[in-house]
Amino acid sequence: MRISEVDLYRYELPLAPPLCLGASTVEHRHGLLVRLETEQGAVGWGEAAPLPGFSEETLSEVIDAARRRAPRWIGAEIPDGEKDLPRSFLALPMRSACSASLRFAIESAVLELLAATRNTSVPDVLGTARSTVALNALLTSLDDRPEQAARFREQGYRAVKVKVGRADMGEEINALQAIRRDLGDAIALRADANRAWSLDEAEAFAEATRDLQLAYLEEPLTDPTQISELTSQTDLPVALDETTREVEPSILRESPSVAAVVLKPTLLGGIQTTQTWSRIALEHGATPVISASYESGIGMRMLVALAAVGPDTSVGLSTYTRLAADVQRPPLQMNGPEVYVESIVDAPISINEDRIERIDTFPS
Repeated sequence: MRISEVDLYRYELPLAPPLCLGASTVEHRHGLLVRLETEQGAVGWGEAAPLPGFSEETLSEVIDAARRRAPRWIGAEIPDGEKDLPRSFLALPMRSACSASLRFAIESAVLELLAATRNTSVPDVLGTARSTVALNALLTSLDDRPEQAARFREQGYRAVKVKVGRADMGEEINALQAIRRDLGDAIALRADANRAWSLDEAEAFAEATRDLQLAYLEEPLTDPTQISELTSQTDLPVALDETTREVEPSILRESPSVAAVVLKPTLLGGIQTTQTWSRIALEHGATPVISASYESGIGMRMLVALAAVGPDTSVGLSTYTRLAADVQRPPLQMNGPEVYVESIVDAPISINEDRIERIDTFPS
């Protein structure tokens, strides 16, 4: 199976409400779509959407890199044997040298080509897939917690995630205690501090929330090198997020008390890297949790497929609901406690031409 055509498209999608990323407010999500086609007519789509303030690369750099390298993809052979998924990813000449988000796009497109060639689904190429994927509800404001928490419970969510580290710790702990009462004991309560605290502050938080049965707390420490010290001195279940983009998965061998790893393929560097982290996490007792970075429906399809072959845990894909429009038509149905994998991943791709701009085709 050889690639015969590469098309590159740029998109711009409105966010509602606008997204606050650090000191910046982002009103639109921008990204690059990559379309690969083989000599046999199989088609694969991928998305490269670096997230401002989080990705090392910019969209302009991604587009420039794709334009430079795309001519070398023409004629590239993609092994299509049943056991050749890693080798298929390595087959493209530019994979090892490209940025994280572009690698995610290329691997996604190749994976779709393999599924089309084998006349099967993307999740089945990745592994043994479940029919549904549970979604993590996100409580964005502690001020709205009574109404939102009760609504999430009634809607059937299995896990709710709360942002902390933004206000007085005592007030946040009081709010978490109220949220736990509103949710009941059966729903997993997760929190994310986004590296807000010192070691002493994190230890104080651990002591004050001991009875809340937190499923995990993401990235509590301003200095992430102190995570092992924190987990050795408290029973706080810690999850890694930003740390996964800074170190190798072998850190899990050195920090056996890590409860979960939050894996964002757009930021982490593609499907193969994500699956490596997931495998090693499971080997060391940590739960891998697939998470989104405000991708369009093209990227979201692949995230659902990855989640479907992972452990049966609620995943962080709620960012899709912030898009006021999508490159896919109709938009994906992602606003419930769970999604049916087949309806998201296997539905034919219909592109909304009004939302994309073709910027290059190879061969021209």
